[in-house]
This record gives sequence, structure tokens and C-alpha cells, in this order.
Amino acid sequence: MCAHKPVSGRSARSPKRALRAPGAERSGWGLRRAAQALAALALGAASATALATLVPAGSSALLSGTTAAADPSLAGTVLQDVVSPFTIDLGSGSTLNGYVQDRVVRESGSGTLDFYYRLFNGTDTDGCMLSSDGSIGVAQRSGYAGYSTDVNYRTDGLGSVAPSGASRTAGGDGVLFGFLSNPIAPGQTSLFFFVHTQATAYNDLGTGTLIGFNAQGGFGQTQFMTFEPAPVPISPAVWLFASGLLGLLGVAWRSRTKRFA
Repeated sequence: MCAHKPVSGRSARSPKRALRAPGAERSGWGLRRAAQALAALALGAASATALATLVPAGSSALLSGTTAAADPSLAGTVLQDVVSPFTIDLGSGSTLNGYVQDRVVRESGSGTLDFYYRLFNGTDTDGCMLSSDGSIGVAQRSGYAGYSTDVNYRTDGLGSVAPSGASRTAGGDGVLFGFLSNPIAPGQTSLFFFVHTQATAYNDLGTGTLIGFNAQGGFGQTQFMTFEPAPVPISPAVWLFASGLLGLLGVAWRSRTKRFA
């Protein structure tokens, strides 16, 4: 008998914290902009180089997939692995239900971070079926402004559906993966797809967006909290050194002032 667990993983977050209400927005991201992004991704991917994986701000690329054997730099340690439920309201009483697996991996060689998603539509991680009335067309991660982003998907892991291409917003904050030629239908799961960055630190304050649709013309999105790259925090030792240096400078300034008074 299937027993659905809302959240599981090494760093479990409650559904109320992990998920935002369907239709919530960040930086003006709405349904109209989502539709525009879908069209832009389709046009951009059609003209991209098939083997390209580096996606600068405002550009797009087709994805061909990779493995740890083909790209040994992907080998690393899983730091976070969280599974959270989501629901997309497609209108007219139709909903798309599934789970998103959100993973952070530190590469063994470089020490930099890779951010992974794997999507489940109409099923959970145990293969138990859920009611779902639509397909997943786009997944977006936000929080990448100021970072380089190499993107691809893994063919050496679980899942069956691969994104056809990826695109990055003009400002560089958002990275979108499009399942345009092969949407994730009910009962299907995606392969792991990832964003490689030069970041060495992360937080869970990012925003993920999933866009779904159905054959009846229904269309909707949901947003949720996700892992994102973060600046390296300043250690207490550095703060202590800086405070001491400022104190010495203050003493030197006061002594100099007294000498010339």
C-alpha cells in the first residue's frame, strides 16, 4: 500500500516552509512572462549549438546529456537531498500534482557546487500514483545572478524524460529548463538536470518555478523555496581581525592628533 510522505531527505523542510502558494511571484514572474519565456526558449534552443552547456545571461542552449564517466568533474558529495510535493492549478478544476527532488552536490575536484532537480508528475519517489491532469513544460531556478552557469542533464541516473534545452534570463538570475519536445506527462519522472556554478556556499532562500499545461488549454505555475548559490560568509576570525585593525588605527589616529595639538 502506498503511503505518501510530503517531505523526505537528509535536510527535511516542512511543506509550509518549502512551498509557496501556486501563482506566487518573485521579481514580477507571472503567467504572461512564463508564456513569453516558453516561446523565447523554443526559439533560442532551435539556434543553439547542440553540444553547448555554458549558458551566459540572455542566451540558450540545446542539451545532449552527460554522465559522470564522460565528465568526471561531476563526481562529488551530496550535501542536501530534499523531496517536496507541489500542486499546479491548471484552471477549470484541473490540477497537476507531483514532487520535486532538490539536490546540492559539492564536486570532489573543484569544491564548487552543482544544483540538481528531478521532477515527478503524478507519482511519488516510491512509484505510487497521484491524480494529475497535465504535463510539466518548464522548470526554473532563480538566484544565479553574478554566477557562471553550466547546465545539462544526467543520463546515468534515475528517471526517463530529459529537458530539450535551457535558457537564462537577461539579468542572469533565472535558469530555465524546457521540456518542450517531450513534456513530463502524468506517471513520468525526469532525469536529474543540473546547474553547475563556481559557488562554494549555498542557502535555501532561492525560488523554483514549475509551469504546467494540459490538452484542454489549461495553464498554470507554482513556486517554491529552493537551494541557491550564496556568497561565502565572512568567518568570525576575519571579523575579529578587522575589528582589531580598526581599533589600532583609532589609537594611532588619537596619538597623532595629541602630538600635533
